Amino acid sequence: MACRTNGIPDYIPGMNSSHIPGMSLFNPAPPRVMHIDLNSCFASVEAQANPLLRGKPLAVAAYAKPYGCILAASYEAKLYGVKTGMTVREGRELCPYLVVREPDPDKYRQVHKEIGQLLSEYAPHPVSKSIDEYCLPLRSLYSEGGSNVRSIAQEIKDRIKSEIGDHLRVSVGISTNQILAKLASGLHKPDGLDVLDKTNYLAIYKKIELQDFCGINIRNEARLNRVGVFTALEFSQASVQTLQSAFQSVLGRYWYTRLRGYEVDDVEFARRSFGQSYVLPHPMKQEEWRPILAKLVGKAARRLRRGGYSASGVHLALRYGDGSHWHTGKALKVAISDDKDIVSAALSLCKLTDRPVKKIAVTCFGLVKEESRQTSLFEDVARKRSLVLAMDQVNDKWGEYSLSYGSLMGAAGHVRDAIAFGK
Repeated sequence: MACRTNGIPDYIPGMNSSHIPGMSLFNPAPPRVMHIDLNSCFASVEAQANPLLRGKPLAVAAYAKPYGCILAASYEAKLYGVKTGMTVREGRELCPYLVVREPDPDKYRQVHKEIGQLLSEYAPHPVSKSIDEYCLPLRSLYSEGGSNVRSIAQEIKDRIKSEIGDHLRVSVGISTNQILAKLASGLHKPDGLDVLDKTNYLAIYKKIELQDFCGINIRNEARLNRVGVFTALEFSQASVQTLQSAFQSVLGRYWYTRLRGYEVDDVEFARRSFGQSYVLPHPMKQEEWRPILAKLVGKAARRLRRGGYSASGVHLALRYGDGSHWHTGKALKVAISDDKDIVSAALSLCKLTDRPVKKIAVTCFGLVKEESRQTSLFEDVARKRSLVLAMDQVNDKWGEYSLSYGSLMGAAGHVRDAIAFGK
């Protein structure tokens, strides 16, 4: 049997034309892709740090005030129906005894880092999928197959408890590709360990819903419904033509491949933008929110520079106090990475208006790697960047905004450090 470089067989005799050659059956390879999910991440880490919070219904919210959005809930809170995305007010209506804590990103990053270091002992390059998830491709390192990988997974779970935190629970899924390993990790939360392979994939597909697959949301479920696919099992048995008709794109072929256990997601996509947004505590006029915009730009620009990029475009979006929206963007003649330049570019997009603003979002796009950035005849770009990077080093050592521009005056208390769930 010939194989392509991505592991998808080219041909299996007897295939009919309604299927992609080589994928009528589930991938027969041993399952060697592991997905590690830290259960109720923020809440678990807070309870690990403070034993008095253990066993209590706990929520970590963007703000402890009634309008604050809940970012994570402990399993004790989930028993009352408290969910991520609810407001604190809604959570306390379901659970009057709900304990609410505001996030402490440094703690979560530290645990994330320690788990990554532990996983690197088992494979050279664990892939961080988000602040609470890792993918560990073991591949040929463990030739014995699924049974041995299961024992490795149990060892990892035990070591996380003993070496990082005894209150931390991780669910582990093992399969032949990333999507199905993630699906397996969610089958028995919290603290689960499941393998999805050629021996049990149909039994698992019979028990789950379409939206249990990562990437299938309400809109995609409706698309599948329109072509007669209503269950996860029907999804797995649909022809590639049916799925292409549902998604109207190459996604149909991707899903056909994923559901049969082959990998199509093992690709590192280039970063396309860096951005920050912030909901203001109350509608503000431009003279009030301009320092906050500068602080947003500062956070985005530091990430931009840390990645070795400059931006050749800036986009600004505003939501006004009455709920209406405005946004625009522009390409720049010269790529920039300095906070002041990006703030100036963003403000040039917005004419002075008295309309109070409730939300600000700024995005740097058109990314250019610094080594390929075009130099200027009118300023010393290298010297300017060296100064900015020196400021970044000071702030990395002594804390955020230890050294900052005067334009940030008035932004104190706004745009706190935050953790994104996405990578």
